[in-house]
Amino acid sequence: MTVDFGTNVNGQYRGMINGIDYVQQQVPTLYTAMAAPAADVNNPAIYGTNSNPFVLPYMSVVELTVDNHDEFSHPFHLHGHNFQVVNRDPGGALFPINPPAGPPMRRDTVLIMAGGSATIRFVADNPGINLFHCHIEWHVEAGLTATFIEAPTQLQALNLYIPVSHRDVCTNQSIARKGNAAGNTANYLNLAGANDVAPTSMWG
Repeated sequence: MTVDFGTNVNGQYRGMINGIDYVQQQVPTLYTAMAAPAADVNNPAIYGTNSNPFVLPYMSVVELTVDNHDEFSHPFHLHGHNFQVVNRDPGGALFPINPPAGPPMRRDTVLIMAGGSATIRFVADNPGINLFHCHIEWHVEAGLTATFIEAPTQLQALNLYIPVSHRDVCTNQSIARKGNAAGNTANYLNLAGANDVAPTSMWG
């Protein structure tokens, strides 16, 4: 996984993971995962390209290397897990990193130095939607976020109850609760109309 900042098609300066900036989709990822047909629920495409989706099979061991191509350091945070930090590269002589001997340390956030990298490892044993993002708030707003759709088949089997208050928030803001990232319920592989660029008035 690569991390950097760049300019999108609208000329906005955005945070990008693997060259893609996170953009909120028309249907929240959790609702897509809960309602998708079994044949499609494990397909990352249905969650929208700009949600930066990664589907993680249940109980898989995930080892992720994040290469920071930006000129600034970024503290990356993972929801739903304490991961092992199995490797960190300092990214330069001014920032030496001397990992202690013994088992890899466990964290939910790791600072990835400018020009450096880090490798984390965790077990996908927590079905749900977990974000992986820079912990600097405006960097999240700027798109430096990926979505881990963890064990979606097992997630569906949980038959989660969504509180009325949560559903009301969606209703009051005209946010759909069914369908793929574009709100399509007839064909989950048809992403026409999915959000692929950040709105120009999103700040604040």
